Amino acid sequence: MSTDAQEPAAPQQPVTAIIVGMGARASIYSTVALTNPELLQIVGVVDVNPDRQEQARVMFDLPDERCFSGIDELLALPKLADAIINCTMDRLHVETSIPLLRHGYDMLLEKPYALNDTEGQQLIDCVRETGRKVMVCHVLRYTPFYRAIRRVIALGTIGEVINIHMMNQVGYLHESVSFVRGKYALEEVCGSGMLLTKCSHDLDIMSWLMGGNVPATISSVGSVFQFKEEKAPEGAGTHCLNNCPLERDCIFSARRLYIEHPLRWANNVWHETHNSPATDEEKEAILRQPDNPYSRCVHRCNISIVDHQSVLINYRDGAIGTFSMNGGASTPRRIIHVTGTRGEIYGDFEEECFHVRQMEPAAPGGYTERTLDMSDFQQGDAHGGGDRSIVLDFIALLRGERTSPGCPTLEDSIVGHRMVFLAEKSRLAGGAVQQF
Repeated sequence: MSTDAQEPAAPQQPVTAIIVGMGARASIYSTVALTNPELLQIVGVVDVNPDRQEQARVMFDLPDERCFSGIDELLALPKLADAIINCTMDRLHVETSIPLLRHGYDMLLEKPYALNDTEGQQLIDCVRETGRKVMVCHVLRYTPFYRAIRRVIALGTIGEVINIHMMNQVGYLHESVSFVRGKYALEEVCGSGMLLTKCSHDLDIMSWLMGGNVPATISSVGSVFQFKEEKAPEGAGTHCLNNCPLERDCIFSARRLYIEHPLRWANNVWHETHNSPATDEEKEAILRQPDNPYSRCVHRCNISIVDHQSVLINYRDGAIGTFSMNGGASTPRRIIHVTGTRGEIYGDFEEECFHVRQMEPAAPGGYTERTLDMSDFQQGDAHGGGDRSIVLDFIALLRGERTSPGCPTLEDSIVGHRMVFLAEKSRLAGGAVQQF
């Protein structure tokens, strides 16, 4: 099985790109320039953090004059590349994208493309006016797992879709470092809530699997259940390594998570976007600093985003979609169950397989079942090869070559994003139903 994102035939010149926001996601996308320099060349970086600038300078052998602290420095110069890889914080996506698009750059834009409908329309209007090409980083569309599920649905194997239920179990390792102690814990810092920053992937997949079926109404509820003051164990301190007598046995101990197990999301703790070269003693000294956010008790971080949320989508043809996000689960999981008029599909993304049941009166139990194993195809990165495939598809888009059927252009990403916008509006209104 193919991911459908084929490596395009290399012309004489590679596509050139400038990274804006040299964080973890940009580091991953830009590795295509290292593995396939004939396809992609990174020719500049914009990041307010000098350490991240230096990382990009070394990775891509950039001259000092191609390392910028802000987009204003870049915009003061003539167009320097074909495209921008925009991986800034969520609240900066539209603010940085519009002037860069107007300057003539095409763009690979990290999701979410905007924080709300108003911002989103501003970006959509800009793209339509300038004619620039924008792809949104919905990497799950490029995974063999979801592509195969979509193919089974499209073939009519399970009949018409009645219900899609999806669940995103955010593991406690990722939840605590990114969405409790980290920069995504405060909506006023990152600009978006948990559903938008973490789960726009999932609702985009639901929209994609539903095909042309459009939502009619959306409602949602959610709250902070676990990561709040009253859930702190009796006797717990405020800082893991400085004043907590329970630290040695706590599953959220900064020492246990970020020093003793440095490959479990600890890269988010250090300045580097990869594992820190510091010694354990140096790491402990850093974590002991009173103002280090990654040493705080997870129950005393005063997060402003939810740690669990559910969404109900009623579609115009009567089908229903349900989605649940649970932050702080024991293991990370993306689970899906599609019920149709002639059968069903259910699977677990992390198990790299799904099962297809079809109604058959003559079969034992009244149904047939087969398992589609994606493990031989789903490889390459944390998103089952999707991170690399989306960059290859972006290159093909810029060259005017054939792109994959699921190519997430900005226009093709609108429905999934609006589902999230309206779900958040519903949650803030106590679950009130929103018209799509």
